[in-house]
Amino acid sequence: MAKLTRATFSHPDEDERIELLGDLAEQYLKEIERHRDSACQHPETELREKIVSGGGAIQCKRQCVVCGAPVGSALKKQTGLPPWDEAALSRYQDDRAAKRVSILRKYIRLNAENDARLTEKSRDWQAEYRAYRRTPEWQAKRARVLRRANGICEGCLDAQATLVHHLTYANMGDELFFQLVALCQSCHEKAHPEHHEPMFYDNDYVPCIQCRWGDEGISCGKFGIPAYEALEAGGACGPDSSAFEGLK
Repeated sequence: MAKLTRATFSHPDEDERIELLGDLAEQYLKEIERHRDSACQHPETELREKIVSGGGAIQCKRQCVVCGAPVGSALKKQTGLPPWDEAALSRYQDDRAAKRVSILRKYIRLNAENDARLTEKSRDWQAEYRAYRRTPEWQAKRARVLRRANGICEGCLDAQATLVHHLTYANMGDELFFQLVALCQSCHEKAHPEHHEPMFYDNDYVPCIQCRWGDEGISCGKFGIPAYEALEAGGACGPDSSAFEGLK
């Protein structure tokens, strides 16, 4: 598997680090490299008089007419030379720095736009996922996974399994069964350390939670069997919750 490209830099206006990933990081690194490579190579120089700091003494040196940098060693003193442009190098360096900051701000903007697109995509996906978990198809698949595990958490092999966890969402809606594992709430929280998961019935929408015969989605009091047996295809209640009775 190819390693994901990363690039980080300090925000030019705020006290924070910006991290770019993937294609955007690659584009940024190439543009920054082009900027570095565009540094002046002193294509044209002119012999000028330079007053040595500290006063008095004069040197004859070549100065790049593009960037203002000194080029080469001091030469034999000559007369009639133009004066050294003391501000040229500073102007050039300021211009280079401004161009670099412009690149940074460009990628800060592109990164923010990319984050906004991903947030919107994630919001749409979450809505689709929530809707899918309410379907009889998911309830039937969920019940089969819990039956496969005999109702025991496949994370700790100790507690009762109360939900079904996706190892990957690549085939969401058409999952392979090895991509699904039965977990208890504690193990599910370990599987999602990046955020706090809601209670298991918010994840699986187990109808037993709101059924008068349900026991926290674990067993069915009406039929005296595990909830997953009641909810599986051909079960006493079935994936469509045909025997559901609301709380009174």
